[in-house]
Amino acid sequence: MKQYRYKNREEYIDAQVVRSRNKFGYCKVYFTDLVRYKRLLSLHQTRQQQPSISGAILCLGVRSGAEVDMFRATFYGPLMRLHTMQEIARRADRSKHGEEKIRLAKRLGIGSGNPHDGRVWGVEINPDAAREDIHVGSFDDLPKEWTGKFQLLYSNSFDHSVDPQRTISEWKRVAAPGAYIMIGFAPGTDASHTDPLGGMTITQMIELWQLPVVFASETLNRGGYHEICFQMS
Repeated sequence: MKQYRYKNREEYIDAQVVRSRNKFGYCKVYFTDLVRYKRLLSLHQTRQQQPSISGAILCLGVRSGAEVDMFRATFYGPLMRLHTMQEIARRADRSKHGEEKIRLAKRLGIGSGNPHDGRVWGVEINPDAAREDIHVGSFDDLPKEWTGKFQLLYSNSFDHSVDPQRTISEWKRVAAPGAYIMIGFAPGTDASHTDPLGGMTITQMIELWQLPVVFASETLNRGGYHEICFQMS
């Protein structure tokens, strides 16, 4: 794993806000992967005789918030329990544009709840992302009242961590006992001013997180990410 060193935290935050603004309308989360995640978690819960996810979900590094709406539709939408609707979602979700994904998620997510109910939250460092269901701030400095709150955490932005151990500690803090933590990351990338972690591998992620692995893949993610899912004890 490679790390980029900033002069101070202010430089890091400024760099991340600029990066977010430059890619604000871009989202590499796909319904294909979310449906697969839900099935894998359901299979694991059945095997371990554990209850299904019914509490709060947290997405970290969400830019415009598309993945917040997509997780809400997939995990809490009655339409997305139907195999037919899952297939429609897979086929319709071809764009990387966040606004198109938000519109699709709202159509598929009828009955899944709303931004007021607190079931799905996002975190984004860019203040342009202000929504009722998005906390604006750094994902390594989360609200104190979130301790033990979330049953599922997801991020494909772990490579934006300035201090991976601080980030890991903070994400574990807000995770409920038995919660799942799913991470997607680009393989083999260099550390840079905008992406301060690079060269990550699944093996290194396991060493960093020190948690049981539920599943991992280098090939299945539609966005090209390597991905790994841990479970809190």
